[in-house]
Amino acid sequence: MTPAPHARIELIPAKEAAKVLVIRRKPSKLFHVLLWDTAAGVLEAGSWFRGKLYAKRCDLSFDGRWMCYLAMGADGSTWNGVSEAPFLKCLATAENTGTWYGGGYWDRAKRLRTNGWGRADNRGVRLLPFEADSGEDLGVFLPRLGRDGWRRAGPDRGRMVKTGDWNVRCVGDDGWEHRPSEDHPRLRVRHLGYEGGYRFGYTLEADLADFDGDVDSAAWDAAGGLVFSRRGVLRRATLEDLRRGVAGETHDLEGLRPPWATSDEVDSATRSHPNDAPR
Repeated sequence: MTPAPHARIELIPAKEAAKVLVIRRKPSKLFHVLLWDTAAGVLEAGSWFRGKLYAKRCDLSFDGRWMCYLAMGADGSTWNGVSEAPFLKCLATAENTGTWYGGGYWDRAKRLRTNGWGRADNRGVRLLPFEADSGEDLGVFLPRLGRDGWRRAGPDRGRMVKTGDWNVRCVGDDGWEHRPSEDHPRLRVRHLGYEGGYRFGYTLEADLADFDGDVDSAAWDAAGGLVFSRRGVLRRATLEDLRRGVAGETHDLEGLRPPWATSDEVDSATRSHPNDAPR
């Protein structure tokens, strides 16, 4: 039998606080949001959501308090939200036109750039509309990289090789790199192509256990620690950990399940929960 795929996890660090937004997906239509306090080494569990969160179009505010997201509900409706992380109940909301554009990112501590939103009920949140160069994930993901200090590693953005009706492989992308200080190894992310969503690969110019081709997401947090996810497990490595080659903090999220669901319900994601209706 083919083994079940591991949980896929996206990590989004706050720019000025020791907080990381954790968006876990397993199975394909069940998401769990958590907030990781990397100073205390504590995870706060938040909403479970049946549908889809577009993780690369999400963001966490500079202070780690608010999250912005694009969601598709179980009925196919789509909307944008601003909520208090790690929960999805909206402080501000706007409908979205399908899955084109949507989401956003904080370009300043008190200003949220909203990607192609319609009229928003913002309840005092300062919103600055924009329309990204790309209507999909890259329109938010790449500006967010630039805001956080990532820079192009070279001019070659690679070439696209078709591998299926809707899938392409990106070959030869120089990628983006980030190094918070001269003491830190260089972290690099490269565009790998599109297969049911945009795919990226991470490499690190240091020998670190478990940092390999199975890494889903990686970043430097506000304290200069490396956070990364691999096969459903979160890891964090300080500079001292990096010198030793072993992450000092781990959190295994692979076996998480909603408290209200049976095994069958987790596998099929057919049951709703109050947090599934964040509006």
